Amino acid sequence: MAKAGASSPGASGPTAPCDGTLALDSAQGALARWGKSWEGRVELALLDPPYNTRSRFHHYRDQEEHQRWLADRRAEVEALVGLLAPSGSLWMHLDDAEMHYAKVMLDEVFGRANFVATVVWQKTLSRENRTDLSTTHEYLLVYAKDRAAWRRRRNLLPLGPEQLARYANPDGDRRGPWTSGDMTAKAGPGRRAAQFYAIELPSGRVVEPAKGMAWRFTHERYEELVADGRVYFGAEGNNVPRVKRFLAETQGGLVPTTWWPGEEVGTTDSAKKQLRRLFPELVPFETPKPEELAARVIEIATDRGDLVLDCHAGSGTTPAVAHKLGRRWLAAEREPRTFEEFLLPRLEAVVAGADDGGVSGVSGWAGGGAYELEMPAVGVEALVARAPGPDPAALAAAA
Repeated sequence: MAKAGASSPGASGPTAPCDGTLALDSAQGALARWGKSWEGRVELALLDPPYNTRSRFHHYRDQEEHQRWLADRRAEVEALVGLLAPSGSLWMHLDDAEMHYAKVMLDEVFGRANFVATVVWQKTLSRENRTDLSTTHEYLLVYAKDRAAWRRRRNLLPLGPEQLARYANPDGDRRGPWTSGDMTAKAGPGRRAAQFYAIELPSGRVVEPAKGMAWRFTHERYEELVADGRVYFGAEGNNVPRVKRFLAETQGGLVPTTWWPGEEVGTTDSAKKQLRRLFPELVPFETPKPEELAARVIEIATDRGDLVLDCHAGSGTTPAVAHKLGRRWLAAEREPRTFEEFLLPRLEAVVAGADDGGVSGVSGWAGGGAYELEMPAVGVEALVARAPGPDPAALAAAA
């Protein structure tokens, strides 16, 4: 085992350096070895296995007999379940080629009760006009080791400018900015007689719920809300009442949804542009994931200092983002060419502070940290020498 990427005296980041482990090995080989040291400590396994699209790419051949592909994925998942912490989760990238079969397999391994959701990622913003239906999305299958434990620890998405703009304080309420919500609800089964009543507005006008609707609150509860200044009747006191919801009383963020548009989390094209900037002399990796996409998963499923695992590291998006966001990480890649051309030099650039793309700006990343190499004993030093990382001068010229 060799140490790589030691911090330089001037390197700095948003947190103390978080170490990682980088292995040139198959997924199953790395998981078998890590199982001895990391059992029950991984909070997130973010996997991007071959999709089995029956395609041959420049850097790898994505074609395997279906049953063999499924058996390989099962073996990997069964090996990593023991590494997951009680509140840990697995997120698996897939497309239509094998997603539905993989979900049945994951249901069997984790139990259907621990299936969380299928996230749909918009991988491209453009339309493919040379086919019958243009496929613009891929999937993330999300499973928890224990759904209840994961729900208690999962993080909310931060409120963005769009959400914060919905809050204001037109009446100078001492509790600060607020938004308002509809006070009516559909008058279906379960509504009580106490939810059907007339309200006299401050202006003197009397209003009732529309046909087929009821007030969301009983009359008694409505009076309590009015007394507490939580009902808004408009600037002239003549509007249908709305309930005030204060920013200070929110849960601190947004519950993640299952639709992740490319404008928010990046696309395959944006990921390729970053790789071209890092490695202008190389043919871009065909199927990279954008750093913003990995960052969203990592920020939902982990906290600073938690351990992230990726046993199909490819071009290195997951360990690069984990490092920048102050997480520890385990990453493995089986293809020596991918390891040498992309993965190793990319992480060297992250540690050296030479990669200012992706999430570096929003995370305040300026370099630092260290990681260990787990490789066959022969050729470690030679491989490191052949992969010194992107040239900082070239990066500056490309900016």
